[in-house]
Amino acid sequence: MSGKPDPGAFYLRHRDHIYRLCYAYMKRRADAEDCCEDVFVRALTRAPEFKDEDHERKWLTVVAGNICKNRLRREKLLSVLSLDSVPEPEAPEEDGGVLAAVRSLPPKYKEVVLLHYYEGYTSEQISQMLRCPASTVRNRLKDARAMLKELLH
Repeated sequence: MSGKPDPGAFYLRHRDHIYRLCYAYMKRRADAEDCCEDVFVRALTRAPEFKDEDHERKWLTVVAGNICKNRLRREKLLSVLSLDSVPEPEAPEEDGGVLAAVRSLPPKYKEVVLLHYYEGYTSEQISQMLRCPASTVRNRLKDARAMLKELLH
């Protein structure tokens, strides 16, 4: 599958995964949709030649995380909107509050939990995506589990 992907098939293959990831970061449907759109625009204009679907997915995951983090950082710097003060009526109430607890974690912990438990990546794969040692990823997962235990009990 070497080369540039068919745009329509590429979008359909990855849209749900990228939207879920963006929503987990942004916490609001409209912001998640904007970020998701930015990810696919970047993919179709600047993407490398992909080796296979796994390479596509990993590349998109890293790009989505970066776009969301940059948008959140920009909003925080501009003090345009405090996401913590905006109620989210469309947030799903699933997992008995676990997803809400995960979303409340600091970004570096939330990111590894989402990638590992919700997207199924191994600590080694996450370390490649985040460009940090696998031991750092495992430590963040351990710390995040401890934080979640405190939040949920």
